[in-house]
Formats: sequence, C-alpha cells, structure tokens
Amino acid sequence: MKKISILKNIIIMFVLLLNISSVSAKKIHSLINISGIKNIQIIGYGLVVGLPGTGDNTLHIPFTRQSLNNMLIKLGIYTTCNNNIRTKNVAAVIVTAIISPWSYVGKKIDITVSSIGNASSLNGGTLLMTPLQGIDKKIYAVAQGNISMNWRKIKLNYTKKISINNPTRKKIIHGAIVEKSTSNILNKYKNGIFLLKIKHKNWCLLQEIYNTINIHYFDIATIIDGNTIQIIIPKNKKLQNQILMNIMNINISIKNYKK
Repeated sequence: MKKISILKNIIIMFVLLLNISSVSAKKIHSLINISGIKNIQIIGYGLVVGLPGTGDNTLHIPFTRQSLNNMLIKLGIYTTCNNNIRTKNVAAVIVTAIISPWSYVGKKIDITVSSIGNASSLNGGTLLMTPLQGIDKKIYAVAQGNISMNWRKIKLNYTKKISINNPTRKKIIHGAIVEKSTSNILNKYKNGIFLLKIKHKNWCLLQEIYNTINIHYFDIATIIDGNTIQIIIPKNKKLQNQILMNIMNINISIKNYKK
C-alpha cells in the first residue's frame, strides 16, 4: 500500500508539472506583426579592450591604433607618438542590434560584437561605450559590457574535440540600453486603422488576442480573416502611440496552442 501511495503522489506531481509547463504567457507583440511596421536595425563601431594578447596587431591594423588614440584624447590623455602605439589587448569591432518598435527608453537589448581587424579572439574582453545608430543616422541605443569566455565543445571521438563557438563574433545579453523611442514610426497611420497579423496561424490564439484587446479597449478590434485582426484607434497621434504600446505589452496565456 505504501508503494502504491508513493507512486500515486509521483503521478500527481508529474501531472501538475505537465500542466504548469503547458501554460505560459507571452506579450502580444511577440505573437503578431503589425502590417507595415518593421524592427529597426542599428549599428556602431567600437573597441574591445582587456584582451589577453588576442587583439588586433596595431602595426597592421591602423584604424585600431587611430581609434585607441582618439579615445585617449577624449579622455584627456595626449600622446605625441601615437604612431608608435603597440598593443595586442585591443580590437576594433562592429556592434549590431535590432530594436523592436515597442522598445521603450531604458530597455536593455541584446547585441552582437564582431571583430573587423585581425584579432584572434574577443573572449574575456570589455566592449567600451559604443553609440548605435539607425539608417537615419540617429542614435537609438548605447552599448557597453563584458564579453564572456564561454566555450561550447563537442566530442568527435575520445581524443579529439572541436569548438562550435566563434571567438571573433560574440553576443552580449542585455548589452545595450535604448536611448531613443521608436514610436514615431507609427506616425504614418493617420487614419488610426492597424492590421495585426498573427505570426503562426491559429484560430484559437487569434480569438484569444481579439477578446483580450476588446476587454482592455472596448470594441476596437475586429477579426478580418484567419490570421488578421483590425483595430481602430482614435486619430490623435499621442493617444495612438499610448494605446498601441499598451496593447502590445498585454500578456496572453498560451494554453497548448499548436502552431
């Protein structure tokens, strides 16, 4: 009897864990796209310092040396022999990221740091403050952070291993802070009509989003077809931005919705 009781408790715990794992919540902006509105790609040039001798050879990469000298001048350190700077603990990099239209000022976003010189590895370095700008030349975020030294390896056999990590292209989680709101991209929708396209066609999920929007903002949403919801928002620009931002950040319960 004791064994049966233990087995019953194990089964109950398993069922509870299964139910918990099958129900989660996601924000509406991660489930839909707004017709005509895209993410913004941003880019910047920066320096990674503190490398253990794996940085650029400044003798052969003049822009790294020039960037290092310019940074020192901005910090009030003037050198008369900048052409003779020799160091291998600095690397010139390109920093890239993507900003969602729903990113608010102060939000942290992930970035990718890629070497453009002859550095052999960025592992263990620190990315210095790097402004990130869009195609319109406006600065949308500022990046800075430490680059981890995580290496993932796979075994080919008992004696040989290969790395599946790229040491000259690294990702920094939450490595940049948004400095400029992107909500002005909504300005072209002067009529206040927006089409929400569900990313993975699912009628039950579409209805859940539709019902949730209408609960928060009475009767502004209408289902147009199997993967589209139309919402009509007052034409006031500030009010549009506020309502749309609020809608996009509403949590939707995901209950075993299949793609």
